[in-house]
Amino acid sequence: MKFTAIIISLCLLFQQPVQSQADWTLKKDKNGIKVFARKNKGFKFNELKVETLLEGKISQLAAVIFDVKNQKDWVYKTIKSELIKTVTTSDVFYYTEIEVPWPLDNRDMAVHMTVHQNPATKVMTIVAKNADDYLPPKKDKVRIKYSNATWIVTPVSHLQYKVEYRIQFDPGDDVPAWILNLFSTAGPYETFINLKEKLKQPQYAQIKFPSIID
Repeated sequence: MKFTAIIISLCLLFQQPVQSQADWTLKKDKNGIKVFARKNKGFKFNELKVETLLEGKISQLAAVIFDVKNQKDWVYKTIKSELIKTVTTSDVFYYTEIEVPWPLDNRDMAVHMTVHQNPATKVMTIVAKNADDYLPPKKDKVRIKYSNATWIVTPVSHLQYKVEYRIQFDPGDDVPAWILNLFSTAGPYETFINLKEKLKQPQYAQIKFPSIID
């Protein structure tokens, strides 16, 4: 009986955080792209998740994402993206500016982005976090308070892979809910629609990303 009581207590102990974590809610399911949202404790704005299948090689995807200067072509509402520093081919810092509707000022941030691959499973993980202290604030721009994005890319076959993308994002306290809603569903969906087209461009098909094995 004493052993059973200990087991029950341990189960309740480990169950507690799970219950406090909100479930994902499906917000959009179209063209093979699923967008989810959930509320996380300690954050005012929802965490977002995208799930989809993409065609091609995973090194091709890494090449597109790390082509920082052209992120404005496919990342939703991005109007500027510039490389700041290359530590290695798989570790970079860059600057990005995001458009928001008038009368609010555009948002910006410095980002530290890295890529890692598990050599056994070939699962590729890309992490992009804001690096607040890397650049001083700019005039007429509001520095994003927090951004943490993760790409988990799992090969399904030689020319197909599953992507799970998550982002926790806080654009600042003065952003009203109706503006945030532009990002919560439309943002991730439009980004991945654009990404699918970007991946078809021949220059990326020819790129071999140095640290990634297809």
